[in-house]
Amino acid sequence: MTVDGSGSESAGGDRPVWYTFGNHFHWVDMQWLWGYGVLGASVRDMLAFTAATGARGNLNFDAVGYERMAAEEPEALAQLRAAVAAGTIEVVGASYGQPYPLFHHGESAVRQLTYGVRAVRRLLGVRPVSYWEEEFSFYPQLPQLLADTGHRYASLFFQWTWHTPHVPAEDAPAIWWEGVDGTRILATPRGPLNLHQWPEDFTALKEHPLLTESPAPVIQQWLELLPSPDWMCRSELLLDGMRELLSTPGLDIRFGTLAEVLAAVGPHAPVRRYTMDDVFHGMSLGKNGDLGHRRSRETEQTLLAAEALSVLAGRLGRPYPHWDVYPVWELEEGWRELLAFQHHDNDECEGLCGHVGRAGLDRGQALARAVLDRSVAGIAGRTPGPAGRTVLVNPLGWARSVVRDGRRVEVPAVGWTVLDDDAADGHRAVAAVTVVDDGDAVTLRRGDFQVVVDRRRGVVTHVGGLGCGPAGLGGLRCERGGVEHRYVPTAVRVESDRVVLALGSPAGDEIRLTVTLAPELDAVDLSFDSAAVAPPDGRHHASLMTLVEPDLRVRTVWHDTPYALGPVNGRGRYQRKYPIGDWMTSPQVFEEVVDPFTGLQLIDLLDADGAGLLWLHDGSQGFLRAERGAWNVLSMRDPWDEQHFTAELHARARVLAHDGLTPAVRWRLAQEFTRPVVTVRPAVDGGELPPALSLVRLDGRPGAAVTAVYRETGYAGAGLPEHATATLDRPVLVRLVEFDGDDGDAALVVTGTVARAWRASVLGELREPLSVRAADGASRITVGLRAHQITTVVLDLVEAGKQSRDLDAHREVWATVHRTEEDR
Repeated sequence: MTVDGSGSESAGGDRPVWYTFGNHFHWVDMQWLWGYGVLGASVRDMLAFTAATGARGNLNFDAVGYERMAAEEPEALAQLRAAVAAGTIEVVGASYGQPYPLFHHGESAVRQLTYGVRAVRRLLGVRPVSYWEEEFSFYPQLPQLLADTGHRYASLFFQWTWHTPHVPAEDAPAIWWEGVDGTRILATPRGPLNLHQWPEDFTALKEHPLLTESPAPVIQQWLELLPSPDWMCRSELLLDGMRELLSTPGLDIRFGTLAEVLAAVGPHAPVRRYTMDDVFHGMSLGKNGDLGHRRSRETEQTLLAAEALSVLAGRLGRPYPHWDVYPVWELEEGWRELLAFQHHDNDECEGLCGHVGRAGLDRGQALARAVLDRSVAGIAGRTPGPAGRTVLVNPLGWARSVVRDGRRVEVPAVGWTVLDDDAADGHRAVAAVTVVDDGDAVTLRRGDFQVVVDRRRGVVTHVGGLGCGPAGLGGLRCERGGVEHRYVPTAVRVESDRVVLALGSPAGDEIRLTVTLAPELDAVDLSFDSAAVAPPDGRHHASLMTLVEPDLRVRTVWHDTPYALGPVNGRGRYQRKYPIGDWMTSPQVFEEVVDPFTGLQLIDLLDADGAGLLWLHDGSQGFLRAERGAWNVLSMRDPWDEQHFTAELHARARVLAHDGLTPAVRWRLAQEFTRPVVTVRPAVDGGELPPALSLVRLDGRPGAAVTAVYRETGYAGAGLPEHATATLDRPVLVRLVEFDGDDGDAALVVTGTVARAWRASVLGELREPLSVRAADGASRITVGLRAHQITTVVLDLVEAGKQSRDLDAHREVWATVHRTEEDR
């Protein structure tokens, strides 16, 4: 068979048509529910399919599944390794936990890819070059991250299963998929020749005109092979359809893996840059109070803080807060638990398997929290001052202001400051909150800033000088039994610095809305809490929602996605399906979801001059466009979860009226909202450290930010010959992200001696040396950043080198203590 992809007829006059398949399965959920052996069984059934048909195709397991196979099914893994080596099967996707990455944060998006590539390279001996996930896997920065992790190809055909994703359909056999930074990946698009896993799809395909009109027709099919009578996709059910396709007159069916197919049809690829207005994730976003997404974000942030402060602690030398200079296994195991929890089945099948995912996440959070607590305590205990002093520790990559004891304090980036209890600098004083209650409205005031709460309606009517629209902020509605339920205040409690409103609905449930002033800036914090929300109807538009619609002529809406911000229209109509009973066997019905969009951490409603209302949240990512603003989904009941509904609700938002913000400022404000400075009061007198110190900061580029600081060992570099650990012992890695869309140089300033520095891939592979200049006890590394670039810098930080102890000098402590009087 000639693999040229030209689209010309073969020697026999038949028209060449490419066919490739993806076999999708996963350890998360499937092994949890079916028991041991499902991944091996899926591999064997896939190889039976290729042997019976001659097809070559692709395997899409979660990479945690390959790790489990190595421990539990080594024979099946050996069969898979042989098939990959023979070219019959290509490993595609290879994210560690097969998430809906749009719903998780930028660094999780990075680690899903890096941990997945590492696992495949270590266990299967190959490096993934094609990215193809069965569930919706799209965000504007994904092409850049794919290229940086060594991927050259991708597919944008996502199967309808529990979710109903939408991606633009193309007749072209391939496209150049362009990301927000301009990176392009050669990809097969969603198109008319896509087949799902059902044998019935073959019949609909045979007569499609694109088979004869396309310059290089490509058939893509998703399979979920498991040879079990308790499953609906088995190789035996597909063979008749494949034989019928192979015998279709006039067609020369050519088999290939995704990489082979794209290499052949790539000359026919136009460029496509899809925006978030072109796609729809097709999920029940907001279900169960978005508790899973909130907890995912919390654990990611705990891990990032633990990593950065562990690097700082190691930089300070002994005594280390841990046994080693950096607790690599605890942190990486925490990431593995988090990445597995982010799996799409824990999202879409929460009522089926989410309890197992949450147990793993609990473990990941516990590991990360223990590292963080030890690191903070170890650092703070060595700062100067008497016992009981206040030490503020900042894990974020930029300096930030906090309010403590009525004063505004600057805390350095990835560093600390000791709060001087005797300081009385007038310019640092912060006005106290005053409360004025006139019976109809309550005003919270601090200096010139005020927030007004309407007691009768239970909503915020003004934030600073900006009105909050006719409806106000904080109002709640949902639908039950097809009838709209509005929440109204049943009780109002005014405290010294806040207003607490009890909001009730006709169903008898109650939600507590707490209104306070943000401590660090002129903004208002809203908290929605309930122990038992009455379930709304099982449709997206019936969800419990709150309206964000200020007194602005809104011209533009901005939102964020993993490691990027940009405008979104949020207009469109999409299909979402639900079962009417048992999720596997009952009929399914459709809802038309109107004008949905997402905001990973924020939305910003802007007028023509750039003034706006910034809405930050702690996990409520689903929005529906309103006339001038948007409804934020706080909780949804998902029929896919059958009887499972999480009635508990804990949702927070911070609302800031402004005259113009940059994307980078919005992003930093979102982190500060949910990642507080850590306050420690050591019980011992202080040590030798200075009263304030920053490990690392970024100068000269306000549009960029340090987003992660961590270390790696040779385990991360297994099978990657260019990894930094081939040159350095436990290098320090720093992630930088440019948010504002500008090009230029930045200076990474590191306290201490950086002997060498490199730009690297996100996997830690060294790419090019960077200039380092020493000045005033610090090192300045010049880093050029493109617009929207995600880049990784590797540091040889001398002071962070491990200081080994001479334990042989203390051998007598152990060598003789066991010799008791009776032994002599």
